[in-house]
Amino acid sequence: MVHVASLAILAVLCLSLAQASIGTARLKTGESFLIREAENAGALARNVASGHQKMEFSGRNRGKWVDDKGRVVNSSNFRLYRNGSVLMKHARIADAGTYQKDPNPMIRIGDMGYAPPILIIQVDN
Repeated sequence: MVHVASLAILAVLCLSLAQASIGTARLKTGESFLIREAENAGALARNVASGHQKMEFSGRNRGKWVDDKGRVVNSSNFRLYRNGSVLMKHARIADAGTYQKDPNPMIRIGDMGYAPPILIIQVDN
């Protein structure tokens, strides 16, 4: 009986840790939001309706969204801070999607691996 109780506690712990790595922000069009998921990382990646894009924190395209083909995407709605926080000045439907630091390695605790932190941004009118 003790083993069943231990397994139940372990299962609850694992589920709470797994859910802790996914955050959600529900924004109204025009609201500002500070994205902190990439603090102290090299870049912020996002998947939005127009495709996968990455904002580098150094180099030629510092602070600009760049798509998979290397084209700079309009980034005037965002401001990059030194620590890797990114301010979304005015939420738009086009900004809805998933955001995560890049690279975004798997989190390991002992022998168990957990999904890396991801922020889901939803934008409504």
